[in-house]
Amino acid sequence: MKVIHFLARICVLTALVGTPSCVHMKPADREFKANAFYEPMSYDGSEEEAEAALANLPKEPQFQQLEFDRSVDPSLLQAPSGPYRVGPGDVLDIEVAENEGTRQQVKILPDGMLHYDVANGIHVKGLTLADISTRLSKILEENYVNPVVSVNVAQADSQRFWMLGQIKVPGAYPIKKPTTLVDALSFGGGLLSNGEDREVGNPEAADLERAILIRNGDLVPVNFEALVREGDMSQNVYVRAGDYIFVPSLTAQSIYILGEVAQPGPVYYEAGNTLLSVVASAGGINKNAVGSKALIIRGGTRQPKVAVVNVNAIRRGKEPDLRLEGGDIVWVPRTPWTKLNDYVEAVLITAGQAVAVQEGLGVLGSSGGAGVAITAGGN
Repeated sequence: MKVIHFLARICVLTALVGTPSCVHMKPADREFKANAFYEPMSYDGSEEEAEAALANLPKEPQFQQLEFDRSVDPSLLQAPSGPYRVGPGDVLDIEVAENEGTRQQVKILPDGMLHYDVANGIHVKGLTLADISTRLSKILEENYVNPVVSVNVAQADSQRFWMLGQIKVPGAYPIKKPTTLVDALSFGGGLLSNGEDREVGNPEAADLERAILIRNGDLVPVNFEALVREGDMSQNVYVRAGDYIFVPSLTAQSIYILGEVAQPGPVYYEAGNTLLSVVASAGGINKNAVGSKALIIRGGTRQPKVAVVNVNAIRRGKEPDLRLEGGDIVWVPRTPWTKLNDYVEAVLITAGQAVAVQEGLGVLGSSGGAGVAITAGGN
């Protein structure tokens, strides 16, 4: 009887754990919101029923530690060579030498075309400044005597990289000269930092363990912790056009649910988030999903922990629901995977891209849902 009276004071689930208390499909911050709902209540059942209720309470996922020994390619530490090649959005300063009134600033159009003086419709995307000067000089020969055309970059907008997350000034930055990662962070005013004595003085402080650099759909294996905290210059790669640098928050972390769910995207983290509540917030798993081999990934991209979970069994009440933490990635595959290490690495790359997309929407001030339509592929 003492056991029953004790259990009577425990919070038990009012319904299946997978039922979310609050699901907003398109909130202003473009994140889903979901958490398990618990409510104190009296308990009049048997001791066996009480133990069954306790068994249904969320458990901690059973993780296994992975380690990806990926080092930075030494070639990425070399400054890019070769002349600047223009692209859409660049503004060029053009002038025919010794001819007053010919100086103009001209913007390259989205289709790569340049219009200057009588030289209309020149396709210049990918050309160097010397190439453009030669072409313009040739075209303008009918209007000027031995024209010498000077071409300079007034504004470099085509060669840009993004810095998002816990950067003091997040946004897009032009690459006007060879720029290292340390240079890039400096351009953005540095990282949001912790307070004194290693206490978290700023709730939005930078989480360097989970910081990522995405290039051409892949993760560049930069150890941000070693670079920033230890000054390890072997991690100081040169940034390239199109790079995404994302530094997540140390405490204000979302949960990302991706793969074969109705609405992939971020879930606003709240105390009480569980696997089923997060799945429910994303509209449930798709019919063709392999729910028996879903993944929960926790930690940084270099040494993540992964738990293989059976969402189908949990939904049917055959296995207990699982607790989640901010920063977790939930992945529901489309096809059965075989090599866990390889598959997790591919998932981390896709998840990194999804985070970059979401953060990009926030910086741009876009409205609407976060809908990141990403599915798992391959084994």
